[in-house]
Amino acid sequence: MISMPEDDFRRNVVDRLNAQDAAIKENTDLTKSIAADTSFMREAWKDGIATVRFFCRLAAAWRFLLRQVVVPVGLPLLFIYALIYYANHGTVPNVVAEFYKLIKILL
Repeated sequence: MISMPEDDFRRNVVDRLNAQDAAIKENTDLTKSIAADTSFMREAWKDGIATVRFFCRLAAAWRFLLRQVVVPVGLPLLFIYALIYYANHGTVPNVVAEFYKLIKILL
């Protein structure tokens, strides 16, 4: 058990708690000053986060448009158009030829 007299023990506990209170107050004051110093940065980040979210949503919409509209609908229509044009004119349309060149470059 503790070999300290009762009064000394209580005084040490009170001193220890008072020291902890002072340290907590100092940390709280420091944290408040840091929060005040960096408030402009948090506001800038908030605007930046909104911008990043906008561009992420725009990228998701673009990906949806390519995967769900252009590939399943646009490419078959372009192929059918090219076949009909070739059957009537005897040459491949310029749009299809340029698209083919672009695909060759990209892949």
